[in-house]
Amino acid sequence: MSFGHFQEPTVNVNTIVFVTDDDLWRVDLSGGRAERLSHCRSIPGKPKLSPDGHWVAFMAREEGTPEVYIIPTQGGEMKRLTYTGLPGAFPVGWSPDSREVIFKSQA
Repeated sequence: MSFGHFQEPTVNVNTIVFVTDDDLWRVDLSGGRAERLSHCRSIPGKPKLSPDGHWVAFMAREEGTPEVYIIPTQGGEMKRLTYTGLPGAFPVGWSPDSREVIFKSQA
């Protein structure tokens, strides 16, 4: 598969997650075949890998307003974390223990 362009890469240890073709993709830092992580109805954005490398937090507009979601780096179900209903919610980082996502939203 050839990709048009890579957007918003996030790197942790030996994993890269990026946005392309309207979804999140993962590839090892050493190279290899990229794997699709998400199957969003909207275009995801602002991905942030957790410090332990097991999760990706990202912004998506699955139900209208931007909200924060997570997905395992090995693939699986997306989980919605925020229900702000405010414009501009997106992750900015993680707690050091990878248990909490730090996010920002506009009032």
